[in-house]
Amino acid sequence: MIDLKDLSQNLDEILNYEPSDAPVISLYLGVDAARITKQEYTTVLNSIITSEKAKLEASSIYKASQKKGIYEMMDAIKVYINDYFRPESAKTILLFAKEGKISSIVRLPFNLKSKIIIDPKPHTQILRAILGSITKYGILVIDREKAQIILMSMGEIKQYLDAFISEVPPKVNYRSQLAFKEKNLLSRIEEKLHHFFKIINEKTLIHLREGKFDNIILAGRKDIVSQFSNYLHSFIQQKNIGNIAGEPSDLPHVIRDRAKELIDRHELSLKNKIIGQLIDNYCPQELGVLGVQAAIGALMLEQVRTLIYNNEFSAPGYVCSECGYITLDKEDPCPYCSHHLTFYNDITGEIVETAIKQGCEIVDAQSNERLAENGNIGAILRFKIEAV
Repeated sequence: MIDLKDLSQNLDEILNYEPSDAPVISLYLGVDAARITKQEYTTVLNSIITSEKAKLEASSIYKASQKKGIYEMMDAIKVYINDYFRPESAKTILLFAKEGKISSIVRLPFNLKSKIIIDPKPHTQILRAILGSITKYGILVIDREKAQIILMSMGEIKQYLDAFISEVPPKVNYRSQLAFKEKNLLSRIEEKLHHFFKIINEKTLIHLREGKFDNIILAGRKDIVSQFSNYLHSFIQQKNIGNIAGEPSDLPHVIRDRAKELIDRHELSLKNKIIGQLIDNYCPQELGVLGVQAAIGALMLEQVRTLIYNNEFSAPGYVCSECGYITLDKEDPCPYCSHHLTFYNDITGEIVETAIKQGCEIVDAQSNERLAENGNIGAILRFKIEAV
């Protein structure tokens, strides 16, 4: 199993997979602990597998031997989800199975529709969109002797981007030096430290400009971080969301946990600010909508730039499996393509998935009271439609 912290190891393999005669199963399964219990998501899994098996039996696309292999992979998926899987902080998992076994699992940050797709290659459309929108954080851990830049996103450390070693001695026994040499020695030490900090600043700026990360966190002792901050390029200063305690020798999970607390506070503040802008600025200008009916309407017209919803949001509705039309009210057949509409107890996944496919930014808010007072969902629009 992998999650996004390990994804760099086989991301290229997933995204650049060459189709073959061996079918690939792509499973999206909603596992958000705030919304669904294990019993409920295993029931959903069993249901969609049963439905997919029935479709396969009636289909002539695959040979009998291929169908047998697909059924075995489905059984392996059920065993894994029932006996071994733990959702942790994931809201949806994207599981890939091929050649008789589970090849990888990606933990996704949004509530998406549970479904199985069987194709000659992995289904990566939604994954590509999410990866393109994830905020990446660089953590610069520094002391007088060593420094390293760590890449973190989705709450996990992904990789080490760079490392530095200084020639500055960790300690100086001034008593052992002759009095007239002390000043000269101190000057050389400070010069080496100055050079060390300049190199770190320059390399950090290069990584930032190359898009390796979007924001930066400084980690170290307060005195070291304070001293190094004087060397920071103005662009790095703009991208610095805060500082944490840390040493290059700290274990990765220690740095991760401290950084995550800072990142969570930073992102919560940003989300609350966006919601305030939606309600106070965009809606009065008719460039924002509030409530599920208005949000769906804007989504169907591809007006949405940013979809915003509270974790508590839930709404029953109907979805056309053919064209993706979504409505709260029963309309049969679909007014766009005349196909049958399917009822869902909760259409959150369908709304979010549609928004991702349209290239919208997704803001998953945490119990924002102002948004709750306005239907728990809203959207900032790309454009407004003038009344005729």
